[in-house]
Amino acid sequence: MKEEEENNVSENNSKSSIKGDSVMDESKTEVEDNIVDEKLQLVEENKKLNDLLLRSKAELENFQKRTIKQMQQAQLYSTEKLSSELLIIMDSLEAAEKLSKGPSMEVENFIEGNSLLLKTAKEIFIKLDIEEINPMDKEFDPECHQAMATKSSEKLENIVLEVMQKGYKLKTKLLRPALVVVSKKNE
Repeated sequence: MKEEEENNVSENNSKSSIKGDSVMDESKTEVEDNIVDEKLQLVEENKKLNDLLLRSKAELENFQKRTIKQMQQAQLYSTEKLSSELLIIMDSLEAAEKLSKGPSMEVENFIEGNSLLLKTAKEIFIKLDIEEINPMDKEFDPECHQAMATKSSEKLENIVLEVMQKGYKLKTKLLRPALVVVSKKNE
């Protein structure tokens, strides 16, 4: 009987060992399956991110190309606008030259032609948003004026007494400062 019990115990141990091995095999298979699934998910996610990166890179390159093209067009447009306005002045100058070579050139005609040319230039400046800086009798502003000399005066100090050359600005950008003579205290 004892032998029988030992055989039973031995059989039970063998059976439980077989059961334990099969449970372990199933656990290993599940873990391996999970690892394979995770790898597949990571590979798929990597593909998606790579695709997104390539699309973003292409979109950025297209944006840069569009921006460069728009800047070139804006530059061309501004040059075209200025050029077409300058043609008006050129036409007026050529007409004045023809008149000056004529046999009956009179000083009054020459003066009138210059006045018309000046009027045309001022109209063009208005169209192009070019503003004249004429600071006569105003306080000296180093942002817009360039002092060429100082002069003793009864006026307050740092007042523009003379404008040697007018200045100009395009909207808020200074194109050329006004060249001025500024007052100083009498000594």
